[in-house]
Amino acid sequence: MDTQDQLHQIRLADGLVTLYRGDCNSAAVQTHHFDALISDPPYGMNYVSTHRDGRDKTTAFGRYIKGESFAPIHGDDKPFDPTPWVTLAGSRPCVLWGANYFSDRLPANGHWMIWDKREGNRPNDQADCEMAWSNLKGPPRLFSHLWIGLCRRGEENLSTGARKLHPNQKPVALMDWLLDQCKLKEGDTVLDPFMGSASLGVACVRRGIRYIGCEISHEYFEVARNRLEQEIGKSGRGFVQPQAAWDSPQVSLF
Repeated sequence: MDTQDQLHQIRLADGLVTLYRGDCNSAAVQTHHFDALISDPPYGMNYVSTHRDGRDKTTAFGRYIKGESFAPIHGDDKPFDPTPWVTLAGSRPCVLWGANYFSDRLPANGHWMIWDKREGNRPNDQADCEMAWSNLKGPPRLFSHLWIGLCRRGEENLSTGARKLHPNQKPVALMDWLLDQCKLKEGDTVLDPFMGSASLGVACVRRGIRYIGCEISHEYFEVARNRLEQEIGKSGRGFVQPQAAWDSPQVSLF
């Protein structure tokens, strides 16, 4: 019987992308070679989605828009400890989103990355920004990219037909900016132990950066896998049929 206590691996595009479905605390995930650790872990805030409830809505212009509703984030009902991941990264670049929720458990000499979600628009009951801690050197950095409810700039804009895929989803443009901040180049490898909808993976595929992603939620894993398969298909890199990898022996957790 398949449970979240079993770890499964698939490889896409001849290993450009390696995905694990299961617990990222597995040795199989943590012993990979990587050049940077970038992730958006559960914040420990017991988040309950306040997005639309899944019913279609009608805009003032008569347009139907499918509502958004999301499964709970695994592990968000308890405090998150970043220490193992900061330790695992060592001197390699490490970026953790939502770090303002667990900043008391982070090294004091961190470098903060700020995502400005408003671009000058007036505040409402949603956050003006999101914050990531990193072990990079230098002053805090700011990236502006509109993301207020249904108002989202870029390829995630509703005009493109895009729907939000995860309650804590980040724009691909933001993740691409992070790759620059970490000075990553084609052929490098990024480890993302809390993959979510794999926005980081999409940015990596576009740059030819190897991506290792892990997601314990079956639902969000499938969202990420489908998204990455589509991106790889558009890139022309091709991908190995996932079924062959699913047939390989399961990896047990320690």
